[in-house]
Amino acid sequence: MRFCRSLTRKSLITAAAALAIGGAGVVLSGQAWAQSFHINKFSCTTTPLGVHVDVGGVGNTDLCVTGSATVDLNCACVGGGGNCPTDAKKQTIPTTSSTGQTLQPTNGRVVADVSLPISLTDASCTAPVCGMGQTTKLIEWKTEDSLPTFTVCVAGTPGPNGECTCDGAAGDLPETINCGPESMVVFPGKHNSCSSLFPPL
Repeated sequence: MRFCRSLTRKSLITAAAALAIGGAGVVLSGQAWAQSFHINKFSCTTTPLGVHVDVGGVGNTDLCVTGSATVDLNCACVGGGGNCPTDAKKQTIPTTSSTGQTLQPTNGRVVADVSLPISLTDASCTAPVCGMGQTTKLIEWKTEDSLPTFTVCVAGTPGPNGECTCDGAAGDLPETINCGPESMVVFPGKHNSCSSLFPPL
């Protein structure tokens, strides 16, 4: 009976040791797998305020791309023939835009374009209110302070509105890039009569 108990005890100890070694093997394997992340491309797109993401070796791990910017929209009343009189109504509308998009991998790779959800068109000009025969148009826009910042990271705990964040991210990722342009004249007007309503970019 003692012999049997001794064998049983030895067997349990051996099994526990095997599990411990196996568990350690999983952790090491996971660490080695995490090191396999490689950024093929993380660059600005030709579309303003956007990035192109191409990351391989991610397995089944979701990535997150975040970005934010405050953009001043310079709008004015444009008359017939695309002309802005010197006393034309004008307005600068500051607009803050941000994004946090979760990107799911396909065959261990994430490839996507992500842009800030901001409309850089006349539709964004809610002011000024123009008179008869005039239309409200976006003349130009420019970012405040600096170029918009974009970050790619391993998707973590979602934010309060369900968006992914890169707060506290670590490891091979995150990677950060600034993407512009900082400003763009959309509608200069006849003889630059509209763009001259605003300070030089």
